[in-house]
Amino acid sequence: MSNQTGEAVDARCPRCGTEGTLKGIRVRSWFTIFFCPIFPIGGGQRMTQCSKCQASFAMPPEQFAGAAARADAMQTQRAISMYNSLRASPANSVTLNELMQLYGLMGEFSQAISAAADFPQALNNSEQCMVTLGRAYLSQSDFEAALQWLDAALARNSDLPEAQYFKAIAHLNVKPANLEKAVAAAKIARKAEYPGAEELLAQVEAAGNSKNDIRSIE
Repeated sequence: MSNQTGEAVDARCPRCGTEGTLKGIRVRSWFTIFFCPIFPIGGGQRMTQCSKCQASFAMPPEQFAGAAARADAMQTQRAISMYNSLRASPANSVTLNELMQLYGLMGEFSQAISAAADFPQALNNSEQCMVTLGRAYLSQSDFEAALQWLDAALARNSDLPEAQYFKAIAHLNVKPANLEKAVAAAKIARKAEYPGAEELLAQVEAAGNSKNDIRSIE
């Protein structure tokens, strides 16, 4: 069992990448009978929990803040190193993709988009880079731009379940939503057994059913 301690720290969650307030909690084990807690075991442990994804980390907030800051500094230094490497080899698609993914982990989606614009040769040499760029635009809710790059990747290689998965998400969220295309893309991703595709397809189909119900009422 756990309860909040009132402590909090502003940092980036290592699990979901969200920048925000992470709260302190105290976790304590209890002896249970038929899943009912009877009495506590041990003194409890101070931990830090992300308020968005609910992931918990086995350290108190003040210690977590220092660890998060050191991790951010290391990621920033790695990004600078990769960017400089790309300046020396501007056609290196592998490095560009890794750099954009790193920016994504850091929550710096605009930096990922800028990096793609800075190294167009590397971007246009790789459909995987195009998919990663599409995901960066998707994270910024620019669904039209996301679809542009996801479609560009699929035009080069139609066997990309990752691109189909995120294309379905983009079609579901663009205004107005294109549920027919979202269903088609989600089905392709599901057939390829892309993680989460089954749940996404169910969500898209539910949105379509809801829309049909509204039309029938009208």
